[in-house]
Amino acid sequence: MVAVPSVNPDGDAGGSVPGEARMGAWMADHLRGLGADVELRPLADGRPNVIGVFEPARPAVATVVFAPHLDTVGVAGMTVPPFSLTRRAGKLYGRGACDTKGPTAALLWALRSWTRSADRRTAAIRWVVAATAGEEEGSVGAQALVRSGFQADFAIALEPTGLRVVHAAKGIVRVWLETLGRAHHGAQPHRGDNAVYRMLPLALALRDVVAPEFAACRHDVLGAASLNLGVIQGGRDLNIVPDRCRVGLDIRWHPGLTEIEVMGRLKAVMAETAPKATLSVHRTGPAFVTARIDPWAKRLRRAGRGWATADWFCDANIFANAGIPAVAFGPGDIAQAHTRDEFIRERDLADGADAFFRFLTTGK
Repeated sequence: MVAVPSVNPDGDAGGSVPGEARMGAWMADHLRGLGADVELRPLADGRPNVIGVFEPARPAVATVVFAPHLDTVGVAGMTVPPFSLTRRAGKLYGRGACDTKGPTAALLWALRSWTRSADRRTAAIRWVVAATAGEEEGSVGAQALVRSGFQADFAIALEPTGLRVVHAAKGIVRVWLETLGRAHHGAQPHRGDNAVYRMLPLALALRDVVAPEFAACRHDVLGAASLNLGVIQGGRDLNIVPDRCRVGLDIRWHPGLTEIEVMGRLKAVMAETAPKATLSVHRTGPAFVTARIDPWAKRLRRAGRGWATADWFCDANIFANAGIPAVAFGPGDIAQAHTRDEFIRERDLADGADAFFRFLTTGK
């Protein structure tokens, strides 16, 4: 899988063709080889969701979905070959090795073992692999699935969680705030209108007022909300008064807040400190909490290594918000995701295959 480039179109493809077309075709062929009924659902040209269904031998009593994502982030700046799996000192390097082709490989190996087991001939569970496009930028594949009416009793988004069951994760609000000014020669700044200066009171209020307010808003499972000013852009040259400045914010919220409340607080501080500033939404996504008493979550916990929560966002947020109890789960360490030398440990990969097989073959 690492040798099949599938860089999200918003990332640097490193000379490969961006998008998930080749990875989707590979996944479809592999699932067919395991005996699944396979369907490709295109989102756009070269960007399919791949659905593989393993119908049970008996009438299905439940439908459980494994949801890996087909795409990876970009490859700019990588210090290891991005599309050639490299083995070194018990680690496997390459783009997607950790997020999330490694966890996907563990699942596929477990499914291969399961198809050869007695459980395959007696099971009453409909197992589905829903490999989604576009998870890394907006979870567009998962969103398309739930908009189409996709339903299940439980969904597992494949992510590197150290085989802990991530049963809750924060939501996301990413926005751009912009102030406009008037350019002039830098030798006569009084004749211009400095857009950076217009932004400064707002940026400082975000740091000194809004971020502490969000940090003080805590949830009993997910902890504090947060605000990060991740980008500031303004000016074209040292001798020009900047006529435009914008900042990018990454806000992580929880069910103790709502997206409407988050946006309302931003607009209020803008009105106080930079009334002519504008706001545009880059991305939003819901928080989720799946109860640890959910029977499928408990079954996965028995196959894994405990419970966890996450600050990061994944397709589990989308499925849970659509009414499908969902978690994130898989081998590997999230700290290695998206890195310049992305890797997964071989022993973690093997442990992941064992955990998925236990989940597939152990009754509730």
